[in-house]
Amino acid sequence: MIKPRPLSIRARLILLVLAAVLPAAGLVAWLIVAESRDARAIAFIGLAALLLAQALAYRIASAIVKPVRDLARTAAKVAHGDLAARARVAGPAELESVARQFNRMLDVRVDAEEALRASEERLHGIVHMAAEAIVVVDEQFHVALFNPAAEAIFGCSAAEAIGAGVERFIPQRLRDASRKYMAGFSAGAGACAGGASVMRMGDHAEIFGLRADGEEFPLELSLARITHSGKPLYSAVLNDVSARRRDAARLDVLANYDALTSLPNRALFRQRLQRSLVHAQRYNEGLAVVLIDLDRFKNVNDTLGHEVGDRVLRAVAERLKGCLREVDTLACLGGDEFAVLIEQVSDTRVVGSVARKLLQTVADLLVLDEQEYHITASIGISTYPADGSDGATLLKNADIAMHRAKERGMNNAQFYAAAMNAHSMARLSLETGLRHALERGEFLLHYQPKVDIVSGRIAGMEALVRWERPGSGMVPPADFIPLAEETGLIVPIGAWVLKAACERNRAWQRQGMPPLRVAVNLSARQFVQANLVSDVARVLDASGLAPAWLELEITESMVMGDPERAIQTLRQLKSMGVALAIDDFGTGYSSLGYLKRFPIDNIKIDRSFIKDIPRNNDDATITRTIIDLTHNLRLKVVAEGVETAAQLNFLREHGCDEMQGYYFSRPLAEDAFSTLVQAQENKAAITA
Repeated sequence: MIKPRPLSIRARLILLVLAAVLPAAGLVAWLIVAESRDARAIAFIGLAALLLAQALAYRIASAIVKPVRDLARTAAKVAHGDLAARARVAGPAELESVARQFNRMLDVRVDAEEALRASEERLHGIVHMAAEAIVVVDEQFHVALFNPAAEAIFGCSAAEAIGAGVERFIPQRLRDASRKYMAGFSAGAGACAGGASVMRMGDHAEIFGLRADGEEFPLELSLARITHSGKPLYSAVLNDVSARRRDAARLDVLANYDALTSLPNRALFRQRLQRSLVHAQRYNEGLAVVLIDLDRFKNVNDTLGHEVGDRVLRAVAERLKGCLREVDTLACLGGDEFAVLIEQVSDTRVVGSVARKLLQTVADLLVLDEQEYHITASIGISTYPADGSDGATLLKNADIAMHRAKERGMNNAQFYAAAMNAHSMARLSLETGLRHALERGEFLLHYQPKVDIVSGRIAGMEALVRWERPGSGMVPPADFIPLAEETGLIVPIGAWVLKAACERNRAWQRQGMPPLRVAVNLSARQFVQANLVSDVARVLDASGLAPAWLELEITESMVMGDPERAIQTLRQLKSMGVALAIDDFGTGYSSLGYLKRFPIDNIKIDRSFIKDIPRNNDDATITRTIIDLTHNLRLKVVAEGVETAAQLNFLREHGCDEMQGYYFSRPLAEDAFSTLVQAQENKAAITA
């Protein structure tokens, strides 16, 4: 059934007019055709009444229609976006009420629109100023918002980004996976078809982004679902973590790799050893720990400087890497000590073969900038499970084996054996005793005469430290001096020797013994002390010994490490009146150019050259050359280790000035030395 359409107000007014006009027309017609005066009067009165009623009706209709028409016009303006338009309130009470409600609705809407606009402006300001990149995409994953931080990290403007698909900012290789993720986002699920995992809303994840120039970079992503104007959107907060990853990589290198050689350091080696032990235990396999320590490498550093030493270490590290499989681990444990982890060991003979190869590689002549270096190494080996079941034990036992290799002449490899552990414990006991020896007064001095070769008279003496350990007797200097050097105890021990030697020499002078110069050896650690010169001055002042009766002996390696600084120190000591001597001459790397600049008085030929003269022609030639060189520099030459008459005669024949050695006297205790000097003086007096 068709529902009739309601008449408009205008149609209704037309009908109302027609309803008024038709009766009026009828009355006019009646008036015309009426014959009597009364009839005409009645018709006239009826017509007037009808016209009056019509005017009144029109008036009433106009009063009703106009407010409605005004309200309709206002509604049309609002519909076209003019929210400032308002309905007129004048009119019937009912229409006034409708108009007021209409205006209130408009006011509420205007307030809501203003609040929404202000909120959007604040939000836009926050997003615009945010340090993090913020990207909002719609349901089709097209960019709807792209803030300045996003422009900075992606390298494109918001105008270029808005409207583009989000895949534009994803590397090509990851786009297939990203489509699955985006399908999961739009579905609001935790997993995609096919079981692909999807990051849930609010989760954090690291992904890779694509800059406008094609560079891939890591991003930290946090995703949230939002609704705007009834439509779902996805807001992504992004942070470029490239710098953080670089910092993390640098920290990893600093924490786990040696800065000089770029090899794994001790910490990383321990981690890999532990992981390998777990694997070996699970699959019943063997492994080996190999420790490599370069022999006498300290001489290279002390003589040629640490810069040269560092270059040698880097070259040795490269050589060692070339001897190993890729699955083996080579590490630098610090200084000149390296370690190798060899996995899947089924036969220890294989490890021995690797060790021999490592020894040969290190020993091969090394040439850097036309300078030749002869380097050797000592190697210690421990194996799992024979020598330990944990990393600490294997490292300890390999270290014990390595020290045994050094004791057996260096440049060799040794496997760990149980007996080595006892040796290690003895060494630890010796170190513990050495640390307390000074405070307990267990050190004493022996004195070895220096003899004038021409006259045979005692011309001086060398103070030599001895350690009388309770319960063990006299400890050989070869056992405790290297240990003191290694632990740094040589500095306080050396200071004690200097003080005791000066005090004893001055006491002998007061007792009437002929004045003799006492020689005191300085260790390398003592020589580089900043307060060396002031310490020597303080000891001389406190003991009362004149500086002329003190001689300080230093080695070639000590002064060649930093020649300019050494020259400055030696000149300060020389200015005090102290005599200076180069000890063990010929065993280091002296530069004649520097040697003539050193303010020294004596050069002592090392005993290794004296030992086989005159039988060994090479040693004889070297000794003659040193004597001639020393005299040409107007210095005195002293020979160490003279033990035979043939040696003495050779030295006398070639003009050596003084000698020390068992041929004349061993180092003597204080009383024995003073007795020897006194006996010589008495003999000289009788002869005179």
